[in-house]
Amino acid sequence: MPPLPVFSESRRNPNISRRSSHSKNSSEHTRLLMTPLVTRQKKRRNNHSYIKMQQLPFRLIQKNKLTHDVYELIFTTQESVQVEPGQYTLFMLPKSKLRRAYSIGYTDGQTFTFIIKQLEGGVGSTEICSLEIGGEIIGMTPLGHFVLKANTTPKLFIGTGTGFAPLYFQIRAMMDSGIETPLLFLFGVRTSADIFYIDELNRMKHMYPLFDYRIYLSQEDAENTVRGRVTDFLTKENVSSYGEFYLCGSPAMVKDAREKLEASGVEKEKVFFEQY
Repeated sequence: MPPLPVFSESRRNPNISRRSSHSKNSSEHTRLLMTPLVTRQKKRRNNHSYIKMQQLPFRLIQKNKLTHDVYELIFTTQESVQVEPGQYTLFMLPKSKLRRAYSIGYTDGQTFTFIIKQLEGGVGSTEICSLEIGGEIIGMTPLGHFVLKANTTPKLFIGTGTGFAPLYFQIRAMMDSGIETPLLFLFGVRTSADIFYIDELNRMKHMYPLFDYRIYLSQEDAENTVRGRVTDFLTKENVSSYGEFYLCGSPAMVKDAREKLEASGVEKEKVFFEQY
């Protein structure tokens, strides 16, 4: 896998906000920009370096069906874009005229991977997942403040469903940075049919001995998985080995995880989250 640079933390820009939104035409939950876009986001607090948000065409070069309703879409751009692990792209869908935001699963600056669930009745997700190879769509990127702190602090990553995507990018970045520190990824889905990237997780575990993962199934017992929810892991004894916590998934999971981490004595400043 190609190396990634070490990324720094972005500062929250008061001109940008996001929230979960419910489409009038579907049950699709998305993240929307509710205020005017800005063209620059600060990269560091104490210098004059910036990451520029760009609006540019994304051309689809590969599409893989990972599960019955989850797709891996790989796009390329003509211009190179600097992105921090955990950020997202806002796509403008030409047919429905909707805007939909999806976390970046991985990028080298010009090739972008997204992991997208096609929701039943979801107008936006259906449109982007139906895009044909060679098709183009306009996207604005990078956006978002759910970014990795590339340091030696042991990290726990917790994701459900396609909340996998930004966490995978962050874990890859840690591995590629050369920083050696324990990394544990808890990945939760409903059944074994919803699991994806298992070969990739095993490859990462083999290449980086300090990385490990556990898969939680909420509705099924299966080999090499844990029956239950990812938040079941969050006892005081278990979390004491980690100093930073990255959460991405449903609002219910994020809320439960934050409450359990707080009950275990974890400071709020050590918990970073993105919810869908």
